[in-house]
Amino acid sequence: MKLMFIRNRNVLNTKWLVQYINALQKARPDYEISVVCDTYKKVGNELTFDPKVKLINLSGKTDNPFINLYHRIRCKITPSCFRHKKLIKQEKPDVIICYFPKDLFNVTMFQRHNIPIIMMIHGTPQMIVGKYQYEALDENHQNIRKEILPLRMFHHRCFEQITVWQTLLSSFIPMIAKEFSPKKALTIPNMVQQIDPKDYADLNTEKKKIIYVARIEPNMKRQHLLAEAFGKVAKDFPDWEVNIWGLHKYPQYGEEIMNIARKYGVEDRVIIKGYTTDILSVYKNADIHAFPSKYEGFSLAIADGQAVGLPTIGFAQSPSVNEMIIDNHNGLLASDIDDFANKLAKLMSDKQLRIELGRNAIEDVKAYAPDNVIAMWTKLIDTTVGEK
Repeated sequence: MKLMFIRNRNVLNTKWLVQYINALQKARPDYEISVVCDTYKKVGNELTFDPKVKLINLSGKTDNPFINLYHRIRCKITPSCFRHKKLIKQEKPDVIICYFPKDLFNVTMFQRHNIPIIMMIHGTPQMIVGKYQYEALDENHQNIRKEILPLRMFHHRCFEQITVWQTLLSSFIPMIAKEFSPKKALTIPNMVQQIDPKDYADLNTEKKKIIYVARIEPNMKRQHLLAEAFGKVAKDFPDWEVNIWGLHKYPQYGEEIMNIARKYGVEDRVIIKGYTTDILSVYKNADIHAFPSKYEGFSLAIADGQAVGLPTIGFAQSPSVNEMIIDNHNGLLASDIDDFANKLAKLMSDKQLRIELGRNAIEDVKAYAPDNVIAMWTKLIDTTVGEK
């Protein structure tokens, strides 16, 4: 069976994607998997695919400078969908899996074929899909403008060609149904790498450290709220500190975070650490994972922390966060910033509670073990091709 996986760029820097493709290939050696991108740059170089997986870059650099110039210009002036159309005719895949809506457009726009398409939804459906429907939505899911008519028509026709929608949480399926009339939609969560017990966080030994692992930005991840919450209770916990980990592209926002810390006199205890490749050590050397994100699709940062045995704090009104964190079971959910601060203090002051919640978290993420998730995927792929 021939699988064609479409991801426009950055394929070798997307950790989950590489792990997923490699696990799929290992589980089903009979699959012929090709990963297709179309970019002159940003293929990535951090990770590698299984040797059996074929990586195809339709506009990649070569050893020929004239071809490189042609590819570079072509990427800017000609639609990628025509290059994908040609490749699909050549490869004749049995099923196509699309990572983002843009990838869907590349394999459906200005073309009609009967190859089944599985559409992944990696975030909340309103944010990923809503802007391509009849009206664009802002971050609060409010209508802000209408798409111009030609794009609206093209996008609608592309979405009609989806055979199966794959969502990360079952609560997302009604959101898809509200936006579209899907032929079929089902839930397959992200796979979470399971941790060897020797690498669990030792919560019996207090590090007195709160971490937040996420890219550092103000609108979705909201690190400033953690600085605010910690500042409100920090005077009662003079030995504790907050470490903020993640890709840091906005120095101005970093300064805003530190200004909040200075307001409470904790600028020496709120530390922006930035990016690391040894994230397991970060989780192992912490006591609490505080996660004030506004919304998520299926947060691997939360799940990875839970796999290590960390209790997590989030907001009760934050989609996905409020499903992955089960209040008083594997973490705590807060109603507002003051409640977040109070529950942060509750966890800082109660080691036994941290241990109990962390143990439950470890058990909960076992449902997302790679073998379990890949089994769901192979069943979906086989069924989808079989119904062709």
